[in-house]
Amino acid sequence: MWQYKSGTHLVVQAENLPELKGTEAYQVWLIKGENTYNAGTFLSQDGNGALYYSFNPQNFDAVAITLEPDAVGDNPRGKIVLAAPIKRG
Repeated sequence: MWQYKSGTHLVVQAENLPELKGTEAYQVWLIKGENTYNAGTFLSQDGNGALYYSFNPQNFDAVAITLEPDAVGDNPRGKIVLAAPIKRG
């Protein structure tokens, strides 16, 4: 996470991800308690992918990346491949 006067920016950069097949995509989710919020979708190339998202970190507890069957889900449906708590400074 990077904090600037204009807000806080989440930069997700992942490596060594499983290769995508067919319509699969990676989705990034911000998590607050039992609720999930879609922070975007990315496709990987050679196992690498990235996403940039502006948000208020005070509103969330964690971030997760899931491997989804397609890029249009409103809720996580696939397996979590990476997850981390959001640290507040």
